[in-house]
Amino acid sequence: MSNVTVDTVREYFDAEIGRGRRLLPDRNTVGGLGTWRKYERAATLMSDPAVRDVLDVGCNRGSIEALFHSLHPEKARRTLVEGVDVSGDAVAQARALALPNCTFSAYAGRELPFGSASFDLVVMVEVLEHVIEKEALLREVHRVLRPGGRLFLTTPNPQCVALRVERAIWGSLRWLFGRASPAKDLFIAQRALAASLETAGFRSPVSPTYMWPHAFIGVSNWGLVPPLPPALLYRYQKACLVRLERDSLPGWLQRYLMWTIVAEPRRQ
Repeated sequence: MSNVTVDTVREYFDAEIGRGRRLLPDRNTVGGLGTWRKYERAATLMSDPAVRDVLDVGCNRGSIEALFHSLHPEKARRTLVEGVDVSGDAVAQARALALPNCTFSAYAGRELPFGSASFDLVVMVEVLEHVIEKEALLREVHRVLRPGGRLFLTTPNPQCVALRVERAIWGSLRWLFGRASPAKDLFIAQRALAASLETAGFRSPVSPTYMWPHAFIGVSNWGLVPPLPPALLYRYQKACLVRLERDSLPGWLQRYLMWTIVAEPRRQ
């Protein structure tokens, strides 16, 4: 969307805060498993003994930090985490968690408010698609990372067939009921992301997280295609993920089946 601005993104996520969503997704549901896996991977990277300082760009309500303290309490007591987010309302809720060694700030400037070589790990889970100047942010991330430091980044894949279908259905429903689509997404494809990371000074390829074949997730984890109740749909989802991540797929097919693009490059 060409009308995406910092203000429209901030307004969307400020409004999201008032909808009463869970701090952590339910990993035993269709709607929560994918997000849980991303948060869990970020928390695992934060638990690395070599990681002392972490920056979470787009920290929202502090969900990853809460999971980190839950899964790795001993390491969390020795790790300093800085979180920044465009939504002041989300940051207020993150601060209310009162997590030790975690500092949260509302920030939407062009430059990250930290010194060079300040962090061992930068986390950006489902953030880059909401950023207008993507390469500028990636250069800033490279700047604040220490030599050999790692970036963990996930972002939706705009070439994914399932994502395209879901967006088309949501767009049709919004048109039918006279509601505008939120101005928050500027997706980036895998090749463009790889090129931007290289330009910013990172090395290592990006990788996929596959999407299980379906057309739409409805209310309360019921699906339309395939038409299964939540428990059976969840089993179908897990079976698909195991199969897709086990078997090697040609690159052209990966581009259309991967829901999420994952990057874990290191700073050169």
